[in-house]
Amino acid sequence: MKIHRKFHFITVFLLVFLLSFETAFAAESTDTELPPEEASTSFVIEEIMPLESGIAHQSIIVRSGKKPSLPAKLSVRLAGQSEYTDLDVSWSPSGDSLGSKAGTFTCIAQFPSAYTLKEGLSAPSVRVEVKKEKTTISGIPGQLKKKARSSFSHKITVSPAYGRTVQLQMKKNGKWITKKTYKTSDRESASLTVAYPNDWWKVTSSSWRILAPESPEGTGFSSSSITIKTKRYYQNPAKYVQIKDKIVLKHSGAYKLRPGYMGLKVRKVNNYFHIGSKYWPRYTSLTRQKVKAFQCRKHLKATGVVNLKTWTKMGFSKKSWKTLGAYVSPIKVNPSSTKKQHINAMIRTAKKYLDSDYVVGASGKPSQGADCSGLIMQALYAAGVDPYPVSCVRHSKAGYEYESRNLWTSKKFKAVPYSKKKRGDLIFYRGGGGAIIHVAIYLGDGKVIESWPNKVVIWPIKNSHRSRVAGVRRVFN
Repeated sequence: MKIHRKFHFITVFLLVFLLSFETAFAAESTDTELPPEEASTSFVIEEIMPLESGIAHQSIIVRSGKKPSLPAKLSVRLAGQSEYTDLDVSWSPSGDSLGSKAGTFTCIAQFPSAYTLKEGLSAPSVRVEVKKEKTTISGIPGQLKKKARSSFSHKITVSPAYGRTVQLQMKKNGKWITKKTYKTSDRESASLTVAYPNDWWKVTSSSWRILAPESPEGTGFSSSSITIKTKRYYQNPAKYVQIKDKIVLKHSGAYKLRPGYMGLKVRKVNNYFHIGSKYWPRYTSLTRQKVKAFQCRKHLKATGVVNLKTWTKMGFSKKSWKTLGAYVSPIKVNPSSTKKQHINAMIRTAKKYLDSDYVVGASGKPSQGADCSGLIMQALYAAGVDPYPVSCVRHSKAGYEYESRNLWTSKKFKAVPYSKKKRGDLIFYRGGGGAIIHVAIYLGDGKVIESWPNKVVIWPIKNSHRSRVAGVRRVFN
């Protein structure tokens, strides 16, 4: 009986213990939220805690490896609850698809299937702007000074690179022309060597730039102008006449015509009055008399001197007043020209005057005519040499008929023995009285080109017209 009571007591104790455990487990289960996949009902989301601005709007750089910050949980308030609950969320499109190209992407939150949004409530979104990296190119020079006919290059570093195109451009006639195109290696930052083509040495100064068009990874880039100053390949020693890039006359062509003047403007006036010589036009007392009478007829001040008003009343243009006696042959050399090319430019220009009229005191275009020293001036101009104070303008004025004498005495030209004469040298001649009266250009093989007596011709260095060689002067040393 005692054993039976003891067994009964144990049974009752076990039943009470099991009942208490079941009650406690049930209570615990009531306070814990069921996983969505195990829930048998759908939960309605009433409110969603707004995203911070730094999360809602983000930016990253293309191919930087950086990913947008997309929250793994969102705070929501469910229908029938007053407190917010954190829910696991995913995002669409996935973060892995971002960063490979530029653009603006929107990632929308995706809730577990057991949760639905209250009507009118939208899922939060994250706006991600994927930007191209600002392109930088280092190693670009600002100004360079290089000797013509020399090769040179410099190294630049491009970032971002990733196999992009880089162009070397030269400015020509106001437009940028691509001269060379390069391609970088497929790395974030890459270096390459930019080698300049030979165009740069044909001008005294040229402008260049480095251009990297916009790429999938980087913005477009255009460098500041790179200026290349060209040091002339060939130049005379400092004590002799220097080759110039540009020749600007210091004597104005808008000079008045007075007694004693010669040249093309005088010939035009004499032709107007049908007086004077075609080859030896001079402003004589007869010219002055004719001009004075003309001025009286035209109610101009009768000075006998041709000024601009008198010139235009004769029917001549204002432009010809300034330019007819001030022609400068275009320079036919560049900074890369050799000594031989300078001599060739000089001789080729002189040959353009073959059969042109000899006109005393003139140094005009081939179609207009020139005398001996006038021909030399234009040949020198074409080779980049300005023999100032000898000039085509001064040559027409009284007292400067024999500019050949001033060329002869100039210390800017090297005196060489007659036996050492070379192609391109100036050959000077004396008159019967011993004074210098003529100059020609030596062509080699015993011949010269000269303006004498009434045409520009190629003749032997000595002939029946003039044989008294005074000496030789060398232009290019």
